[in-house]
Amino acid sequence: MKTNKLIYFLLAGLLVAGLSSCNDFLDEQPDNRTIIDSEEKAIKMLVSAYADSQPWLFLEMASDNTDNHGANYDGWSRFWQESYEWSDPTETDNEDAAHTWEAHYMAIANANEVLKAIDKMEMTDKLSAAKGEALICRAYAHFVLVNVFCQHYDPAHPDDLGIPYMEKAETELDPKYERGTVAEVLGHFRTTEPKGEFVIVVAGKPKVRRVREDGEE
Repeated sequence: MKTNKLIYFLLAGLLVAGLSSCNDFLDEQPDNRTIIDSEEKAIKMLVSAYADSQPWLFLEMASDNTDNHGANYDGWSRFWQESYEWSDPTETDNEDAAHTWEAHYMAIANANEVLKAIDKMEMTDKLSAAKGEALICRAYAHFVLVNVFCQHYDPAHPDDLGIPYMEKAETELDPKYERGTVAEVLGHFRTTEPKGEFVIVVAGKPKVRRVREDGEE
């Protein structure tokens, strides 16, 4: 009988220890994600709201600024050649179209995470500035994508397809987005910014213009 009680005590002890270890394991983050729970972290996270790949190289290669000098110049890569010829890409590069797409949507996702975190904090001057920067980063990344991968805005063609406009941090696996139109994407730059302000982009540089309550600039 004493032996049975001893076994029960040992099993109970192991069960308690196991549950404690399990709780400790579940309390840890399952990956290397950043938890934005302070003003300092929100501001630091803004570094990731800027795309680390830009389209300027392949756009320049595909533009009229580039000439084919034939055998007189053999320093071209296959990526440059395909960009120049507007061929379907077979080569990859850190500044190709695919990397541009992924980098800008990653920047948008990071900006949305910052905005989501800031909305849960008590607003301060630094957080207000961080929120404005995140909104500008998000708008500018969408602006680059809609100008690179869609038709340029034309009032005569209001149904030209745009890009998915991501306004919220993702909370589900593989969400589906509607593309909308180019006009709808551009419309977000006026309607989604803080009251009284909207982001405009001139020659690739984002600026903020003040708007009166009656809509006059």
